[in-house]
Amino acid sequence: MDRPNAYVNWRLLWVACACVAAVACSAVAAPAAPTQTVRGVLLDVESPGIQKVDSFTLRTDDGQELHFTTAPNFNEGVAHLMTPGHMRQHMALGDPVEVTYRDDNGSLVALTATDVSP
Repeated sequence: MDRPNAYVNWRLLWVACACVAAVACSAVAAPAAPTQTVRGVLLDVESPGIQKVDSFTLRTDDGQELHFTTAPNFNEGVAHLMTPGHMRQHMALGDPVEVTYRDDNGSLVALTATDVSP
């Protein structure tokens, strides 16, 4: 094989590989669903123990009933941890909570639940 032609072939191969890599790396991940906030009173709290909340149902201030599952990092970074017992206290007293959540294809995923003034 002629030396200049071999150099051109390798060079074209490297350029092709670089183009493929650039296209593959430029694929954009789907954006995360935007977060929303709702306020209401708790109707039900489901938990496997005293520390973890699996899901809960909220009646919003405008009367809708929404069922939430909790994110794996539910209430991470909040100042006042909303434990299952604390949530049940809110439920018993009718004290409102504010829930920040995202809608994952029709499934409501709670990120935080916090105390609010009545």
